[in-house]
Amino acid sequence: MAKPLPAWKKGLGISLALSITAALFVFFRNFNEDTLESLLTVRVEYLLIAVFMVFFLWIIEGLRIRLLVSTLSNHKSISLFDAMQIYLLTFFFASVTPLAAGEWPAHIYALNRQGLSLGESSAVTVTRSFLTRFLFTVTAISFLIIFRGRLVPTFLNRVFLYAVFVSVFTLLGLLFLLWKPMFLEWILQKIGSLAGGKYLFGKNSKGQKIYWRLGQEFQEFLHTTRALNRFKIGNLIIISLLTFTFWLCFFSIAPVILLGLNKPVPYLQSLVWQIVIQMIIVYIPVPGGSGVAELSLASLFVYFVPPSVLGIFVMVWRFFTYYILLFFGGLIALTVLKP
Repeated sequence: MAKPLPAWKKGLGISLALSITAALFVFFRNFNEDTLESLLTVRVEYLLIAVFMVFFLWIIEGLRIRLLVSTLSNHKSISLFDAMQIYLLTFFFASVTPLAAGEWPAHIYALNRQGLSLGESSAVTVTRSFLTRFLFTVTAISFLIIFRGRLVPTFLNRVFLYAVFVSVFTLLGLLFLLWKPMFLEWILQKIGSLAGGKYLFGKNSKGQKIYWRLGQEFQEFLHTTRALNRFKIGNLIIISLLTFTFWLCFFSIAPVILLGLNKPVPYLQSLVWQIVIQMIIVYIPVPGGSGVAELSLASLFVYFVPPSVLGIFVMVWRFFTYYILLFFGGLIALTVLKP
């Protein structure tokens, strides 16, 4: 009897299948006699710039992770190369699990392999997520105010409003964890005092050891999050700028690709649409938002991009912003997971 595939391999297969199917659907649905002509007039220099921007993303996020570790942990540091690998590994597992459920475990595990305790790794991961979620939530609310709640067509706009609502509560939850980290220790103590907790942790020495270890890690988490109060303003500004720069670079890839296809679009409008898509796919229970990302991009950019180019654009955009990262993240994952 064949062994069942690991969950991450199933997720990878589902993600690739949905993504490729959706991209091909958009491509062939919009294919016409002008499509081949558009391929012959591609400006390669802009596609090379897009490739450079993808690798620049690795460096930016590597710098952010490296600075977060050196600022929050107990005088520990990691190299830029290791931090870049942590980002790629995290991206991979976030992309092959529904709702990006594998993102936090992968990030914590990767940091732990670099010598940080589980408590320190968790604190760095929560802080990183908080900064990203803060940027997206504030930007989304600002756009809703500026555009009076009408950023995209009706259906996507409703989904976006739901995503903003969930994002606000997620942000508040992360803020609470960073502001009151002792709440986790209180939960552990409450669980330990219940009948089920006493049975689980107090029945034998193994359970007691697990309970003690959890308590130690929660203390590490508490100590590390308190470092936020000791943040040097310079580090905070740099980390915030790196967060902003990362996403600005990421969202600029699409307009650059369209320049390469000789179909420039309004830059600000393209940023708004991509932010809408990014916030929506986070809450879609499909690995990597595959299928939804491609169809959403096509449905929005169709207003400025002619059909003859739309399918090519969607495929190239997904290649640069997803497949490349997934490939290199997968290589690192295979190294980490090899027996």
